[in-house]
Amino acid sequence: MTKRIMALVLALALALSLCVGALAEINVTKRELSQAEGLDKNVSHIVLILQDGERTDTLMLASINSKTGRAVMTLIDCDREIELTMEDGTTQTVALADVYAQGDKKSRGLLVCRELNELLGLNISTYMAMDVTQLPELVDAVGALNIELTQEEADALGKSAGLQPLGGEDVLSFVRLSLEGDDPARSRSYDALMQMLYQAMHSGDLMGLISLGTKMLGSIDTNMGALMALPLVTAVQGGDDRRELTITASEPATEAEIQDLVRREIYE
Repeated sequence: MTKRIMALVLALALALSLCVGALAEINVTKRELSQAEGLDKNVSHIVLILQDGERTDTLMLASINSKTGRAVMTLIDCDREIELTMEDGTTQTVALADVYAQGDKKSRGLLVCRELNELLGLNISTYMAMDVTQLPELVDAVGALNIELTQEEADALGKSAGLQPLGGEDVLSFVRLSLEGDDPARSRSYDALMQMLYQAMHSGDLMGLISLGTKMLGSIDTNMGALMALPLVTAVQGGDDRRELTITASEPATEAEIQDLVRREIYE
């Protein structure tokens, strides 16, 4: 009987330790972020992380040169797999879509920065994360979004093709569309968020803009300072010197090739 009790206790202890290990969240501090050497200090990076529940829907990196005004927007396919170092020092192969959720509450964004630094060979330390499930409330704060729908998108939403005003719930349905033949270089979540910011900035409704800003602050996880907001908005709206770059799930094939491409496009 004693042996059975001891065996049961050991089994429970083992199960508990496995559960604790499975639930262990990764803690990251800003000091732990790898800082690549020899890069132009005039270039700052902000990663935009759009979540849909526990999975990341969109990773967009804005690289802004404060001296020249040049901006490079890099869309990184969230299905790309990386080797993630866990809290206990072991590594696991995971998709970028699952990285944010692996961090503890205070450092999820920094965890994404850490992994992107490893992948891209950069010195990213600033992030803004938002769950797209917050979009309906935010969209309704500006009334409706004017979204250009393709015939396929319109059919899926039960709308007409062309420029259409979409309310909050329709916008959420739009960003969650997954259609055959979708361009991997496009993110509907990013399109919707940028359109919302554009309409708010050009509405002339100061109180509405303040209301939207207040709602957004309650919906986002960020370490971005106020001074970075204007360069970010300017970069995403486009300008005379704005480039777009895409890293898919399989191309470029190696980290060395990715880093060569990114550095060439951003710094040369």
